Amino acid sequence: MSQLLNMESVSVEFATAKGIVQAIRDVSFSIEAGETVCLVGESGSGKTVTSKAVMRLIDDENGSISAGSIRLSGVDIARLPRQALRSLRGKKMAMVFQEPMAAFDPVFTIGRQIVETIVRHDRKTTADKARKRAIDLLQRVGIPEPELRLKMYPNELSGGMLQRAMIAMALSCGPELLIADEPTTALDVTIQAQILQLLQELKSEFNMAILLITHDLGIAAEIADRVVVMYAGEVVEQAATTELFAEPHHPYTQGLLQSITAMDSDRSKRLYTIPGSIPSLSELPSGCRFHPRCPYATEQCAGETPALINREGRQAACWHVDRVVAAARSKPEAPSERSPVPISLSESESARLPAGEPRSSADVLFEVRNLTKHYPYGRSMFPGNRKVIQAVDDVSFTIRRGETFGLVGESGSGKSTLGRVLLRLEKPSSGSVRFEGRELGALSAAELRAERKQMQMIFQDPYGSVDPRWKVGDIIGEPFAVHGGGTAAEKKEAVLELLRLVGLGPSAYDRYPHEFSGGQRQRIGIARAIALRPKFVLADEAVSALDVSVQAQIVNLLQELRQQLDLTFLFIGHGLNVVRYVSDRIGVMYLGKLVEIAPSERLFRQPAHPYTKALIASIPVPLPDQKRRFAAVQGEIPSPASPPSGCRFRTRCPLATDRCALEQPEFREVTPDHAVACHYPAD
Repeated sequence: MSQLLNMESVSVEFATAKGIVQAIRDVSFSIEAGETVCLVGESGSGKTVTSKAVMRLIDDENGSISAGSIRLSGVDIARLPRQALRSLRGKKMAMVFQEPMAAFDPVFTIGRQIVETIVRHDRKTTADKARKRAIDLLQRVGIPEPELRLKMYPNELSGGMLQRAMIAMALSCGPELLIADEPTTALDVTIQAQILQLLQELKSEFNMAILLITHDLGIAAEIADRVVVMYAGEVVEQAATTELFAEPHHPYTQGLLQSITAMDSDRSKRLYTIPGSIPSLSELPSGCRFHPRCPYATEQCAGETPALINREGRQAACWHVDRVVAAARSKPEAPSERSPVPISLSESESARLPAGEPRSSADVLFEVRNLTKHYPYGRSMFPGNRKVIQAVDDVSFTIRRGETFGLVGESGSGKSTLGRVLLRLEKPSSGSVRFEGRELGALSAAELRAERKQMQMIFQDPYGSVDPRWKVGDIIGEPFAVHGGGTAAEKKEAVLELLRLVGLGPSAYDRYPHEFSGGQRQRIGIARAIALRPKFVLADEAVSALDVSVQAQIVNLLQELRQQLDLTFLFIGHGLNVVRYVSDRIGVMYLGKLVEIAPSERLFRQPAHPYTKALIASIPVPLPDQKRRFAAVQGEIPSPASPPSGCRFRTRCPLATDRCALEQPEFREVTPDHAVACHYPAD
């Protein structure tokens, strides 16, 4: 293979209101033709800036390459004038963004934008030929009815389909290098598997090199030939994927790998976490930038910056590589694990496992019977003819006191709607929801307001759920103001105790949300949710947007608070490994229906429904020596406005028969405490 991209000692600076900020420093790595290289690291490590530097997109963001060279097929991109750069973008290199709507203009059709890209880079191509190529590309990336999709606008396509369309546009001029920046982060595990499988196939078909940016090490293990690890704007390690996963040479890499929540993570133990958080670029520590969080740190680490040293074909920037390797060989865990959560629990309490066996079925906190939530749309003079979106349809289950009930399924399955209806944030169309035996629908507004003290919520986006103009002390103290009780001094003391409980110091009281990292903001959201000591907490995708290391911190915190405060959780997520780790029982939803409920371990070891099996098979496995073809469920979830007849999963199910199209399967118990809605459940 020949070298396609070579970054040599690249530094990037941005002009800000507070002066010049160096975003990446002395970054060096290369990519061979036909090779896949993954950039990994926490948010703020410099991955995206590095990828944008390759495309010179930083020019539009007050950024500049202050040092080094970026050579693509021998041409130094860092020194190219803008006009020459435009001819390389699209033709020699192309980019797939995390948010596909950022790549498409919402006022033009998908077809017009792909055709325009082709014609711009190939003046000899007519619009008719470009259109035919656009149809071929859409078909190649797995979009059904490509002629019809060409005429659609970006907002008319689902997230997975829009991501495929963006890949088609990126491939339209046959680039040699495809840069993919977190292309699957916002996607469900099934669609993620489809996209990753597609990238692998396209790489072989077009002989492309791929630079993939991700914080999911499972994806890196599945797809990458080599991995480059970045921390606080620097490369700290790079190696072949199998070598890096088998024997990391840098403590940060070691910490990232240990923070992964895997299918076999021991639920009796706390998840490993890297203490602290990534530093601000304006307040970088001296010496090794990782030393404040490193279990191997010495005075040398604090005073001297380690160089990126070559060792037998791999590189690491650490003064103590030998100690790191020796510790890993002698013991699978790092020499010390500092808990980031200063909660006073006894050893027995900290080690306690989320209950493997369910509590008595009589000890029920929530009882849901035939719950339905339909949203009418369109207009009709006759009520019987109104069309509805069937977000939740005839769902029945219970949540037992003190357990964590997990809820999984693709976007559009009805998980979040079900959670909101449980809390009466939305009224059900029909059905019954009982909380501690009381029918919530029968309560008056005043009674429901009082009952809500016992039912709280943790949101996916903590920043979007608070007023950015409020200080943290006011945000956490709001429940006390709403529900009354206590003097101002008592409320402040309670807020300070909550900050301590979630691992934030008293200094957070007078600061604003924007001054905190994503993980810290989530802790603020958790503090507000538990302020009134509720009995039940709904965690709706509470960790899905977090880096793997921060995710582990928040999961540990939730587990400890559950034990200490005797909480009951409904944990909604699409990260199946995390849901498995925290949950006692798990419900699987598909297109508004519950299709399976079982104890956590049993569901993962013996799934009975084909959809559950497909979800589990789509999970990336962080074992590069066991690379596999992604066993993804085909197609996308149908519209809840017009679900299929019979079994709603039948249009994507490999086991479907004529009976599945005609007859809706009954939700029934197949073994004790294990229920499934399928005509042909697995044994």
